[in-house]
Amino acid sequence: MSAAQTEPIEQQIAALAPRRGPLAGTLVLELCGDEPAGTMGTQILADLGATVVKLERLPGSNTAPTPARSPVPEPLAYFWGMNRNKLSLSLDLKKDAGRELLHRLARSAAVVYDNFRPEVTQRMGADPATLRAINPQLICCSVTGFGRSGPLAGFPAYDATIQAMGGGMSITGSTDPASLPVRCGNPIGGIAGALYGAAGVLAALARRRRTHSGATLDVALFDAQLAMNAYRVPPALGAGRVYGPEPHRGGNGAMPYGPFRARCGHWFVLGITKQFWETACDVMGKPEWLTDARFRTEPDRQANEQALNSAASEVIATRDAADWQTRFIDAGIPGATVCSIREAFAHPHVALRNMLVGFEHPIGKDLQVAGDPVKLSGHPHTAFAPAPGLGEHTPLILDKLLGLSAQAMAELKAAAVVWWPDEGRVYARPSVV
Repeated sequence: MSAAQTEPIEQQIAALAPRRGPLAGTLVLELCGDEPAGTMGTQILADLGATVVKLERLPGSNTAPTPARSPVPEPLAYFWGMNRNKLSLSLDLKKDAGRELLHRLARSAAVVYDNFRPEVTQRMGADPATLRAINPQLICCSVTGFGRSGPLAGFPAYDATIQAMGGGMSITGSTDPASLPVRCGNPIGGIAGALYGAAGVLAALARRRRTHSGATLDVALFDAQLAMNAYRVPPALGAGRVYGPEPHRGGNGAMPYGPFRARCGHWFVLGITKQFWETACDVMGKPEWLTDARFRTEPDRQANEQALNSAASEVIATRDAADWQTRFIDAGIPGATVCSIREAFAHPHVALRNMLVGFEHPIGKDLQVAGDPVKLSGHPHTAFAPAPGLGEHTPLILDKLLGLSAQAMAELKAAAVVWWPDEGRVYARPSVV
């Protein structure tokens, strides 16, 4: 037994976390593929201070250290975007010895988070029934396309199909009968699953502290999409409201609303509800609109939407989008330039909110990721650890959490039960466990 094994296990777990936070001492075992539903959910927990161990398959033939690259290759950049602040354990769960190591880790873990079909986790010995028999206080969170029950359980899911089946795509886009339904540009099918998964884990952890009992969480991406319909559900199902692409730019009746082309060629988005109408007329230099019979009230503006949009288009086209944004911000009313991702992160507000984070790392020094939107008063912002190389922390985890000797680890590596690189960091990895 190593010296570390004489310390309380919670302290050992906390000491391994790349980032400090309120979840310090919480061991999370991640068995996920490459999709946001899994990896983004566990990243949220890692950002909050949990020790997230990413269990990954052993590598194939490419085990050469990854060289420093600038710019960073896109597959590596994608991986870094959802795997910061994690540790990597390369482990073969097809072998009895690999499953035994998983089960030993599960005894000390608080959470096991997966996004595989039930039959896959059963083959790996990582299904909730098996793991909670080992550790009754364990929280097992499974995020799948359609959940673990019902006629669609096990049906394959992808972001576009989840958005389509969940109803949201039917109300996004143009009212032109010839136009296509529009998928949200961000993969909200998977991201919503990650957010609900992380929220469910946090709730189960709070319950665990009170009752000392575990939980099995069944989070479906389809359910998350249905839930995101939120306030539209009662009118649609109880009042007969038929939703589709909104006939008005404003949707809820706000006018003028939506994108208008500025002089510089960029789009500038207005969101003028009735409480902002008088100020907006002043900012746009059109006080006469206040007394124009077509625009005096919100119902008037809705009834004359085409005329108002035409007038607003002419006004917005007289100045650059940046100028309009400054004027609207100074007046305290909503108006914004449509930014690219690069432009959005270039705003000084982003830096002040620590929402763009870079790493000191020999591989991809110029790589930056989105920051943590959760600001906790008791936990000021601290640096992020970059995404781990494949198997980078295998010896550390086997030593600190399982107390294995160097000889025992070498024997497991020789038997291809575990793996770690002999030198450098390896980012060429299998895509799933």
